[in-house]
Amino acid sequence: MTEIEGNPMSDPELSWAEEVSSRYGQRDFGHRNRSGIVLQPGYGASSLPPDGGLMPGQFPYTRGIYPIHYQYQPWMDLQIIGYGVAAQLRERMDLLDREGGSKGYFGGSAFNIIFDMPSSMGFDPDYPGVLGSVGDSGVSICKARDYEVLLSGRDLSQTHFSMVCNAGSPPMLALYIAAAKRLGFESTVLRGNITNYIWDFFGHSGGINFSPRGSYRMCADIAVYCAKHVPNFGTVTISEHNICEAGATSVQAVALALATIVALNEECQSLGVPLDSVVPGYGFHLRYGEDFFEDIAKTRALRGLYARINRDRFGCSLPGSLKARIHAQTAGSLLTVQQPLNNIVRNAYGALAAIMAGVNGMTIDAFDEALGLPTEQAVTLSLRTSQIIAEESGVPHVSDPLGGSYYVETLTKQIEEECLALIAEIDERGGLIACIESGWVRELVAASAYEWRQEVEEGSRTVVGVNKYVVENEPEPDVFQPDAGAAGLALKDLDDLRARRDANAWSGAMDGLQRACDDVQAGREIGSVTGALVDAAAADATLGEMQGVLFAAFGRNK
Repeated sequence: MTEIEGNPMSDPELSWAEEVSSRYGQRDFGHRNRSGIVLQPGYGASSLPPDGGLMPGQFPYTRGIYPIHYQYQPWMDLQIIGYGVAAQLRERMDLLDREGGSKGYFGGSAFNIIFDMPSSMGFDPDYPGVLGSVGDSGVSICKARDYEVLLSGRDLSQTHFSMVCNAGSPPMLALYIAAAKRLGFESTVLRGNITNYIWDFFGHSGGINFSPRGSYRMCADIAVYCAKHVPNFGTVTISEHNICEAGATSVQAVALALATIVALNEECQSLGVPLDSVVPGYGFHLRYGEDFFEDIAKTRALRGLYARINRDRFGCSLPGSLKARIHAQTAGSLLTVQQPLNNIVRNAYGALAAIMAGVNGMTIDAFDEALGLPTEQAVTLSLRTSQIIAEESGVPHVSDPLGGSYYVETLTKQIEEECLALIAEIDERGGLIACIESGWVRELVAASAYEWRQEVEEGSRTVVGVNKYVVENEPEPDVFQPDAGAAGLALKDLDDLRARRDANAWSGAMDGLQRACDDVQAGREIGSVTGALVDAAAADATLGEMQGVLFAAFGRNK
């Protein structure tokens, strides 16, 4: 009997292969996807992996981390919101409340806040050269009082608060914890996550962050502190999404995301941190919308590889250390300025792939994101897309509905194999940090981005409305305009804070932060930097003041 990759073909498969040969001769109908995997025109039972009988919720969690998922608890809707200053963003939060878009788990609420570029990088609004970006592409937050304004009156013990932040993540988290205490909530009841993007900006696309090694040391510090004091908070989100957005293929992005886990685990081990105490705080941020079935298969592959890497390579045993929590976001880089209403369809298919893959939370980009900050209409429509999938499509009634699909199971296995090969190459090159420092990671991603761009420009890759089915003289769409006076409001409030705060308390807290940095940099008292940041935030230290100390201690990327 004929075999395919070691598995004998069934009689129906043989009959099908004979008919294909008879009808089409030697014509090749295979298709190579962007990750380089050759897709066959049909798949049969011989494609199924030997563990195909596993059910959702069973190790290695390829089919999902829960035995029953959306049937018990739907995904969190986490629309990205952020503009202006805290008081202005509160208006958008209230809109989501009214439209049913702040729905968290088990009756709670959930918000996904993005910061403007200065805040995300750890700069105050008065830092030289950033004034024009204050409040422009996210909310300006630089002190604990900003969070008090943003969150006043909310039950933070029942709110999942997600913060999308880069280098400024450590002090940003501290500001939130300090503000929550002022609002009457101890850190032990807080829920949510700080994205704490540790390497992706300097790893593949430039931008300001800590040095590669300093990034991992800070991540370990946050993880240890939160495990003790903020146990329901995710401490790091590994962004496969951002790696894809920079131009990587799905295989490259998943492999690099998992290599980040390897590097972070190795950093924690070198510091004597028990991995089972911190790994449950890890999470992933994945992109959806480029290739429907590959998006589903890569999600399943990531879950299986994550479980096996943490168990077999690092000896983790707690279920929380083996289950990959995944936040989905549709592909912003694939949204077009041309014919922007087409983006509604792109987002819907990306969101559907994420749900069929079994993600835990989801952000559906606004269709007008390529034009600027989303309008209220666009945000509401993204929310409605999620609600229609949840309540009208019927898709959430079955966990991993494509489990057992000949095609999806084969593609999942192939992605796993390709990812393991790339992780092995990273190991051979000295590990991820060495690959970042040498520039190899950036070159890898840049080459894939260039190839994609060339395909679009040559027309071999279709982007509807851009290089095919083009429409001339499109009408000008409405674009949301943030308050141009937001920067002035932020500067005035910052000056007021510095004028009225207790100078002695501030000075003592900043001295304590410096001592903690010295200890952690030397491999001592891991977790003490984050604790000192919380103390400094409580003494009204600003984001930029704290970040300056951190940059001096842990270095900045070159």
